[in-house]
Amino acid sequence: MTTAGEGTRRRWHLVLGLVLALVLVAIAVLVVVRVTGSETRVCNGSAQLCERRLDEVALATTHNSMNAAADGFLYPSQRSGIAAQLDDGVRGLLVDAYLGSVRPADEGDIVYTDLDRGRLQTAIKAATSEATDRALRLRKQAGPPPDGAPSDVYLCHDYCELGAVRFADVVDTLRGFLDDHSGEVLLMIIQDELPAEELLPVLESGGLDPYLATLDPDQPLPTLGSMVETGQRVVLALENGDLGPQIPNAYESGLLQEVPYKYSSLARLEGPDSCRENRGQPGAPLFLLNHFISPPSEAAATEANADDVLLPRAQRCAEQRGQPVNLVAVDFFETGDLFEVVDRLNGAPAP
Repeated sequence: MTTAGEGTRRRWHLVLGLVLALVLVAIAVLVVVRVTGSETRVCNGSAQLCERRLDEVALATTHNSMNAAADGFLYPSQRSGIAAQLDDGVRGLLVDAYLGSVRPADEGDIVYTDLDRGRLQTAIKAATSEATDRALRLRKQAGPPPDGAPSDVYLCHDYCELGAVRFADVVDTLRGFLDDHSGEVLLMIIQDELPAEELLPVLESGGLDPYLATLDPDQPLPTLGSMVETGQRVVLALENGDLGPQIPNAYESGLLQEVPYKYSSLARLEGPDSCRENRGQPGAPLFLLNHFISPPSEAAATEANADDVLLPRAQRCAEQRGQPVNLVAVDFFETGDLFEVVDRLNGAPAP
């Protein structure tokens, strides 16, 4: 016969046993989560890349990333816009930034590019004759904005009249992607055809500042894993201006070096001097491989981005320059074998 006291003690023993069991289960779960998290941590789609320095990793990169048919650009370098590029695995972006004002034209509103005479002449020389003629015709139709008219920062190629996306919208896209993908590291080079200071309020209001990494080219670059841990996962640099250590001039700071970027045919792209030095210092830790034919076309990209063209050239340039290729920059990235080649250069399986 069980007394009331014995029943109470038995119930307390059962309760204490249950509590102890729950505590042990919770501890076990925490251990499993920590172990599993450390074992499965990935950086840019691969666990192997977490332990490598940024200058030891190849990134799939788009040339004139903003110049996309999907965003209404008339002479595109890419099919898809930047959001789709990021979703597909692009981690390097090469963009051009201008000041512009929205103006009405016969074919609808356009962005009138803020160009002084010198930069206008440079843009005319850089664009194809058809593109130049069309842009100048649109500029004439719209006319310059009146004094005091509002302007904004746009990403365009040569002429915003031929296509433009607001830099603020792209910054929002980047911030959203980084918020949703905690293991991804991005690198963006901006050809800044405007006072570089105009970029700062857009970056700040878009909330990208906390993600910006500060690199010292004279010191070993951080690993992707350490960039992921600190949250500073965006390398941002300029071609013309200099906004200090966090947003330096890519070439003058000693951060980036490259090969030439003007190739009129596949033969020239594969030519013996296509790996020669162009902008940047020979000792710069990051290496940009410009791999595209001008003017851009999907037909040209189909040839240039093929595995048997892109991979041998990347390997040859890496050997000749004595360092790995980091930014593999192409037009029409969906065409050809960009991601397979980047995986081969990284020695890692496709994510």
